[in-house]
Amino acid sequence: MNVLFLTRYSQRGGSSRYMVHQYLSAYTQAGISCTVEPLFDDRYFEFGVLDRPTGFGDIARHGLYFAHRMARRLQVLLNAHRYDLVVFEKELFPYLPDGFEAWLRRRGVKHVVLFDDATYAYYRRHPFPLVRWLCRGKIERIVRNATHVIVWNEHLAGYMRHLNPCVSVVNSGVDITRYPPKDYRAPRTSERLVIGWIGTPNGFPYLQSLEMVFGELARHYPIELHVISSVPYTSAHIPVINRTWSLQTEVQHLHAFDIGVMPLPDDEWTRGKSGVKAVQYMAVGVPAVCSPVGVARRLIVNNVNGLLADNPTSWHAALARLLDDQTLRERMGMAGRATVVQSYSIQSVAPRLTNILLQAGRSP
Repeated sequence: MNVLFLTRYSQRGGSSRYMVHQYLSAYTQAGISCTVEPLFDDRYFEFGVLDRPTGFGDIARHGLYFAHRMARRLQVLLNAHRYDLVVFEKELFPYLPDGFEAWLRRRGVKHVVLFDDATYAYYRRHPFPLVRWLCRGKIERIVRNATHVIVWNEHLAGYMRHLNPCVSVVNSGVDITRYPPKDYRAPRTSERLVIGWIGTPNGFPYLQSLEMVFGELARHYPIELHVISSVPYTSAHIPVINRTWSLQTEVQHLHAFDIGVMPLPDDEWTRGKSGVKAVQYMAVGVPAVCSPVGVARRLIVNNVNGLLADNPTSWHAALARLLDDQTLRERMGMAGRATVVQSYSIQSVAPRLTNILLQAGRSP
């Protein structure tokens, strides 16, 4: 079976990496011939546009690049009928109406759409009125026209099934061979205990919600905050060590964490997140403390493979409990890794994804 994957990004983009790129070898082993065409290639990441919502100024400054990439995607779409199945992330062209997705349907091209977040909520609350108007109801129409929809979250599945009965839910997965557990017996390189966070700068406001908690803890514990991202994070309440994200050093920096945090408010956007941040912490055996929002409710069994916290008091208590007890950190971290190995690794998720694509490609 020949499948065309129209990803948003090259492998450097997290969403594309976790939804498509890391599964390509499994698809190939299952007999699927994979052609991958990212909308934005590696050069896109040199522009710094992931540090904030893309604005019209960003598009104007790099207009030739965006025009070239859009022309490339149009060229690829003209040949989409030659494939048994087309798989794309969320939409073919962000910030534009959904005419091209509807065109695929009219041409009889079978297509599967992937969602790891509540893109419909993103457009509803976009800061630019023109984008909100252009993309009003876009995601809903894309879902209705799809041959099949794959989501990484039960909350998304509930929303999508009102629009299309052919919806499958899969767990977020990481390559367990790339994420070995940290060595709790290794000598510490610092006396400070490390609270860690990984993500794009768009998630900094969520991390900032813990600033007062960090300040309280810093008065009683020798702690520092490690942030793995593309731009520096600053804090007036806790010492910060910034680590620039790269695929090569990501796991090494995660191993330095004593605790991983995933704070989130409870709203439509955050309920649709895939929870991959927590999966990464757990994969390397670092205990995760998460807000009980969206996928974290299923991923974390409170007091077993991680901790849940929904207000400043419970966040303080959860972090203090782990800071006080290295044995608890190791036990909870290893329980978290066992959860990932069993249900949230690409090794466990790939067979289900492969089967979904094969069935979609063979559907009438």
